[in-house]
Amino acid sequence: MLEHQPTHVSRRAWLTLTVLLLLSIAAPLNQSKVPPILPILMETWGLPVGRAGLLMSVFAVTGLLLALPAGFIFHRVGYRGTGVLAGGSIALGAALGALSPSIAVLLLGRVIEGIGTGFVAVMAPAVIAPWFPQRRGIALGIWAIWVPVGLLTMLLLAPALASWGGWRSVWWFGCGYAVLTTLLFLLLVRPASTPSQAGTIPATQRPAAVGATLRNPTIWWLGAAFACYCIAVFAVGTFLPTYIYTVRGMALAQAARLTSLTSLMSILSGPAGGVISDRIGSRKRVYLFGLVAAAVILPLTGAANLSLLIVLIAAQGLFLSVTPPNIFAAAVETGRETGGSGLAMAVVMMGQNAGVLIGPLLFGALAESPGGWGLAFASLPVICLLGVLAGAQARVG
Repeated sequence: MLEHQPTHVSRRAWLTLTVLLLLSIAAPLNQSKVPPILPILMETWGLPVGRAGLLMSVFAVTGLLLALPAGFIFHRVGYRGTGVLAGGSIALGAALGALSPSIAVLLLGRVIEGIGTGFVAVMAPAVIAPWFPQRRGIALGIWAIWVPVGLLTMLLLAPALASWGGWRSVWWFGCGYAVLTTLLFLLLVRPASTPSQAGTIPATQRPAAVGATLRNPTIWWLGAAFACYCIAVFAVGTFLPTYIYTVRGMALAQAARLTSLTSLMSILSGPAGGVISDRIGSRKRVYLFGLVAAAVILPLTGAANLSLLIVLIAAQGLFLSVTPPNIFAAAVETGRETGGSGLAMAVVMMGQNAGVLIGPLLFGALAESPGGWGLAFASLPVICLLGVLAGAQARVG
């Protein structure tokens, strides 16, 4: 169980959290700038649908390959060096994309942006957590909104920017945001330095401590649980607008707006999940609740009528989004036992990127099979329950 201690948090802690949240948003903001203007990009570069998907999938491949090395680099160069690598890579990749003379260069820019995403996902929670020794749940719950906020920002801004200045203006906006937030990070973020927090963000890591972190089975169980979660959630998130459009007969733009309810609810429920786990003293109970809820809600989404579908889409954001911040908190707290919070987050990020890569591919293949959409949705409870089994094996409070 988590210890119940005084929960006073300094202004510097909240400032650190705010700046790292802003920097982290640069990653999903740049990652999600493609879908809102994908028809424009396809027309500009003469891309078929299959090849256009590369503009998104290269992110997952890069993140999967880089996650564990990013953890080692974080413990070698420290938080400032990792932050510069994160924000700098995102800005450089966006600038290269904005200037790209060919689709090959544009894809290279996306790969470089993905590198930055891998670094920020490892660094930010490891820096935030020591500032909130008794309130990590709420702190990482707030940080966990970085993905839905970045997604919603681009859903709102990218079409308007593209209409005003062409698709390249969307890339320049992403570049400028990354540069600004990286400068804020360098100016304002400092590591926690109180006696109870000292030593949690080392500039270097002893090989023995690295081995102890990576030999801890709890880290890998958490990564496996999060992989299952992301397989299911990103599968539905990728194809739900298409499903609503083709099966339920709703206009595509309206279907996209409807699915955005999940992101809106996630912005509320992520922090709430952290508050709950802090109050009850258990990360495991909350993240397992989210996985069980996913096993129930996601398959029902594929069988509901339109009225119930709206409720279930909102419920996805409300109930499922309590899982990520509590898996993050559990990983950071487990990694701190050996001084390896960054490496622990790297393993969890491997799980995330594996899920982002596998989920849409698996779901799409099942939807195209003779079993159709019904089989695709029916596969989700099995995946989620595998996540429950993995998460239950983790020795965390």
